[in-house]
Amino acid sequence: MDQIQTSDIIAVLALVLALLLMLSVFSLKRRVNELEARLMQRDAYGGMAAPPASNRTGDAPVPMFVQNPEMPPDLERRIRLLMAEGKKIQAIKVMREARNLTLKEAKDFIDNLERGGNFR
Repeated sequence: MDQIQTSDIIAVLALVLALLLMLSVFSLKRRVNELEARLMQRDAYGGMAAPPASNRTGDAPVPMFVQNPEMPPDLERRIRLLMAEGKKIQAIKVMREARNLTLKEAKDFIDNLERGGNFR
């Protein structure tokens, strides 16, 4: 009889421990998703936490070189990697979203890079 009770107690403790671990995993997964969303937001605005105030109201986008003449190094690496992989359209899309550019402005920028231009 003692043997059955001991094994029952161990089984219940293992179940409680498994439930606690599952709760921890779900909590960590939620936190990771929140952080990924924040990183995507920062990436979309070239390292800024939010879009510039002038762009929040729906004003016309400010040209990239006026917004921020310095490109964040991670964005530059990402664009160059996409171009090296032959993913020009992806590079245009990333540049457009990161700097709130028109399609033409982003394409012109990427075309300039292809011809040997630089990010500055």
